[in-house]
Amino acid sequence: MQAKYLTVLADSCKSVFTQMTKTETVNVSIKRDERLKEIYAVAQVAPYEDFTQRVKGNFLLGFTDERMAVVVASAIAENLGLSAFRQFDDNARDVLNEFMNTIVGHTITGWDKMGFRVRFSPPSSVQNINIRDTAFSCQEAYMIILDLGVDRVVFTITFIDANRNQLQKRIMVVDDSGVIRGILSKTLIEAGFAVQVAEDGLVAMDKYQTFRPHLTIMDLNMPNVGGLDAMQEISHRDPQAKFIVLTSTARRDEEMIARSLNVAAYVIKPVQMHEFMIIVKEALD
Repeated sequence: MQAKYLTVLADSCKSVFTQMTKTETVNVSIKRDERLKEIYAVAQVAPYEDFTQRVKGNFLLGFTDERMAVVVASAIAENLGLSAFRQFDDNARDVLNEFMNTIVGHTITGWDKMGFRVRFSPPSSVQNINIRDTAFSCQEAYMIILDLGVDRVVFTITFIDANRNQLQKRIMVVDDSGVIRGILSKTLIEAGFAVQVAEDGLVAMDKYQTFRPHLTIMDLNMPNVGGLDAMQEISHRDPQAKFIVLTSTARRDEEMIARSLNVAAYVIKPVQMHEFMIIVKEALD
């Protein structure tokens, strides 16, 4: 990836971090990540793609220790007049997603002025992610390191030639439980799939348009927009959309509606991961 684009990203990381946390950054450095073996306890991920569809990748704000994620989220919250967080909960996740969204937005604005036009999807929070086993590990990855004196924050961007990554299957996990999303996405990523997550049907319909998964794992009972409504709308937009229904109920009316769509399997929780992965692979085949 050209150095001038990385410089814009580094500048955006530093300025947004300083403004949102009121924390002084001692030094900013750009380093190519040759290892791609980092396991993040918490990560905010925002996929991007250029308008020619030749280049894509991910912006990633990763924390190897959940404690550090809480510290950064608390600093941002306190700057906004809110209380600090004692643990990494939904509010802390939302704060970090907004932080990530701001950094990516500033970066893409800078790139656009340079002629590199990119669109990106809203950030999503993922736990226990190993970037070695995901779409991040294709061609190049770069780290923006913010040295805070007593600690550091690392922001990663991956650069992927989309034409060389066409064979990797994309799966979207839709569930209002952060625990379920985390477990399923971790297992699927470790199996070599590219994964996107959504917390309800409304978010899933939006992310489907840009992520275009080969398979969507859909919970039924969710706030805002439920799984059945989301599947019907997605199927209307894309008749080839394929689903696995994941739910804690076994209502016959729900199952009949689900099977009228392109549903490969109807799985009742709790999920047995070994059996579930067999179902996923059969659905994709």
